Amino acid sequence: MALTANREVDHYIDQELRTFQVAASKHVYKGGFVGLSATGYAQPLVAGDAPVGLAYEEIDNSSGADGDLSVRVYTLGDFGLTLTGAAIAHVGRPVFASADDTLTFTGAGNSYVGLIQDVPAANTIILRIDPQRSKIKTVTHVVEDLGAGVDFAARAIHAFDTDGWLVSARIVNQATAAAGIDNSNTCVVTLATDAGTVVTKTFNASVTFPAANTEVDMGALSNTHAEPGQVMTLAVTNGTTANPGPFLVEIDYV
Repeated sequence: MALTANREVDHYIDQELRTFQVAASKHVYKGGFVGLSATGYAQPLVAGDAPVGLAYEEIDNSSGADGDLSVRVYTLGDFGLTLTGAAIAHVGRPVFASADDTLTFTGAGNSYVGLIQDVPAANTIILRIDPQRSKIKTVTHVVEDLGAGVDFAARAIHAFDTDGWLVSARIVNQATAAAGIDNSNTCVVTLATDAGTVVTKTFNASVTFPAANTEVDMGALSNTHAEPGQVMTLAVTNGTTANPGPFLVEIDYV
């Protein structure tokens, strides 16, 4: 319904700090990454949490219930942090948190927290927080129902017009139960760029193809840096009876 009178609206001038209610029995430490629990309360980040930023202060809610205390969190900004293996060639690379005090380049199972802005020394980075994944883009390719034993090699699915870093890849089944996949008739899905193989996922009797309308992560990525002009390719190799049905391949990158 349209307004019929003036109204007052809260105006949040500070765009850097936000306040979150803390989960029951949680102790948030200053300088630690903060994630949201399944019920939406702030807690020391656990791998896979939806991240909200870096704690501005210490808040001990160890003896409290959900929401008894609140914590202020940096949701924007550049911060100096430690990341093992970081080098100057990694400027612009996405970074993930596996705990409130641990950063990693591994995306699978972890929480995306931002991008490297600089590497002033080995294993030391300046991280630009981006907890809302605003920089991440997704390439989606539809693989048709190939039929049992039918495959293809090195099909181009994306060209990079700027520098990019690959984050994660997954397979999404499109409403059809896979058939005929076993240890003698595998289904192998491979992504690659000009730099080499990015990831390969092999489905067999023990590694089952995702059920209808479900997804599976393809695992840890290699050759994650894509240069301008490079092309990403997809290959699907099916054994004689292997028929995964139609499915999607999705690749996240920055």
